[in-house]
Amino acid sequence: MRLYSSPEIYDVAFGWDLRMELDFVERCLSEHTPGVVRRILEPACGTGRVIAALASRGYEVAGYDLSPEMVAYAAEKLKPFGGRVLRGDMTSFRPPGVHDAAINLVNSIGYLLEDEALASHLEGVAGALRPGGVYLAQFNYGGEPPELAAFGPWGNRAGNLSTTLTWRVVREDPAAGRSYHECRVTARSGKEHRTIEESHVLRYWTQEDFDRIVAESPFELVAVYYDRFEEHPLSEPRTGELGNLYHVLRRRD
Repeated sequence: MRLYSSPEIYDVAFGWDLRMELDFVERCLSEHTPGVVRRILEPACGTGRVIAALASRGYEVAGYDLSPEMVAYAAEKLKPFGGRVLRGDMTSFRPPGVHDAAINLVNSIGYLLEDEALASHLEGVAGALRPGGVYLAQFNYGGEPPELAAFGPWGNRAGNLSTTLTWRVVREDPAAGRSYHECRVTARSGKEHRTIEESHVLRYWTQEDFDRIVAESPFELVAVYYDRFEEHPLSEPRTGELGNLYHVLRRRD
């Protein structure tokens, strides 16, 4: 996909102030992970924006991504901090080393379309965590209302590059477990102008499907949070009407 092979554009188009979210991530990992959290892993790390910000806060970080362009860009960004970025896909890659926690934000696991793909991914992440380590995964369930199923237009700028992003759900197929999205990014740098338009197919998640796969994995679901960082009771249903949710998965001992 052109979007994921254009890290300079992606980094600006999907850029926003991370401070409040990182404050929440730190609190969440600290609260739910036994012991001290020092080493954090990010599957599908993209341009390294999040792990670089965490590294600037003193964490030891590592990431991996399928796109070679993203890996090269993120590795350069992490040079001042000594973090490492490797190439690997979420399904089969087995990250080296042992980490205290892992994070996966902005519905990246939505690209794991089959049950077996998510199960394999959870096995791989669990293998990279110490016992009791936490995996914080953010995604939304199918059936989002129209006001949540579209994002943008979102304008952003860094240096002489400015971008405008729109992302929307165009169709859902619950029976097939698929959610069909369209993305448009316009990038401008001086007299240069580039537009990226493409379609993305993501998983249509239901609580029943996700909970079933997690129950058979090395993890247990211990907490859920709204994107406003307030806790959502585990006893209450999780649906698309709630928007993006943070899921705290703790590796079983």
